Amino acid sequence: MKSGNIILIGPTNSGKSTLINTIIGKRVTLVSRKKQSTTFNQKLYKYISEYQYILQDTPGFFNSPKKISQKLSSAPLADIDNAVLIYVVIDASRKITSIYKKIFLSLEKQLRDQKVFLILNKTDKIKNEEILNKIKFFENNKVINQIFPISALTGYGTELLLQKSKIYLKNKKNTSSKKTVQIKKEIFYAEVTREKIFDKVHKEIPYYCDIITDKIINQLKTVKIYQTIIVRKKSHKNIIIGKNGALLKDIGTESRKEISKFENKKIHLFLFVRLVKEKKA
Repeated sequence: MKSGNIILIGPTNSGKSTLINTIIGKRVTLVSRKKQSTTFNQKLYKYISEYQYILQDTPGFFNSPKKISQKLSSAPLADIDNAVLIYVVIDASRKITSIYKKIFLSLEKQLRDQKVFLILNKTDKIKNEEILNKIKFFENNKVINQIFPISALTGYGTELLLQKSKIYLKNKKNTSSKKTVQIKKEIFYAEVTREKIFDKVHKEIPYYCDIITDKIINQLKTVKIYQTIIVRKKSHKNIIIGKNGALLKDIGTESRKEISKFENKKIHLFLFVRLVKEKKA
């Protein structure tokens, strides 16, 4: 068995979560139209033949003076020392900005023997000429080992990406049960609910909210899931609950439907909102 950690980093909304979902072959990570929707580093496992790809999604790089943004901005590179490969995922349909300079400067300071693949995502949105221009812009960057134009949405280029990636996976005794995909369900369930919060809340998005899956009760035809939504502000709690609990009910309904599709079982989802005020430094 050959195995290795692959960390995905890049600007917000570059398509990292969509790429992981495409590689895994099913929807396993949060994909939201909202910025900064991934707020922690999570790992997912994909087995292809005798190769184990350990994919690690991370929060996006961004610039913001806000306190939460300062906390999140250091998260993408937190586990870089444990990686054999780094995918820098960018939206090829967008203009090149200073954020890329920040990403590569950060990488240059922390790289040891890890390889860096630049992933030009969303190529389905632009012409070939634009793709070539992006490749020419980045091809002389000394941090980048290879460049891959792909479309995570359609799957274009992802097979070649995995073929080239497996070269850098290392020999390892397989101590876990060999399944095609391994998912920590308590995290996945939490991510589904958090996605529905992002989709339903528009006026003030509580990015700094945690979803904890407290308990999962598996039965033959049903699954009971108990979750706590933790927020730091009373205003966020009021927003999520909504008038007479209507919004919380809608969030629960949408989350339950999504999980039900994944499990192919009837889902009973119980949501609770708890206010935990952040301690002042």
